[in-house]
Amino acid sequence: MIETPRDAAELYGTGTPTREAFERLANRWTMLITYTLEAGPARFNDLKKQLGVSGEMLSRVLRDLERDGLVERRVFAEVPVRVEYAITPLGTTMCSAVHAVREWAEQTADAISTARATYDERSQAKPSH
Repeated sequence: MIETPRDAAELYGTGTPTREAFERLANRWTMLITYTLEAGPARFNDLKKQLGVSGEMLSRVLRDLERDGLVERRVFAEVPVRVEYAITPLGTTMCSAVHAVREWAEQTADAISTARATYDERSQAKPSH
């Protein structure tokens, strides 16, 4: 029998599986990589160019996603060797959440830009202490 956690700390505390899954999904590169790979497998340099991410960061996130079982790294015995990354069935379970965040970002982008401009104008108008 599975025991229900008694409080949020048991479910979302540092090092808990739920917290780690939440942090994986909340990573901006995870979101962008997942969204990109949903269209089909991609090579490292194609991902790097399309996402505008450094090679070091992309390597780190892809390795983490592979470790979590969300992305699969495929090596093809060709000359030169070809490596592709693909989303796994487990990784596709994130797609609905990624789409929801993408839709929210698209719907609120203008409002956020307006709010930032208003805040910046107010902040510049305040006398410094």
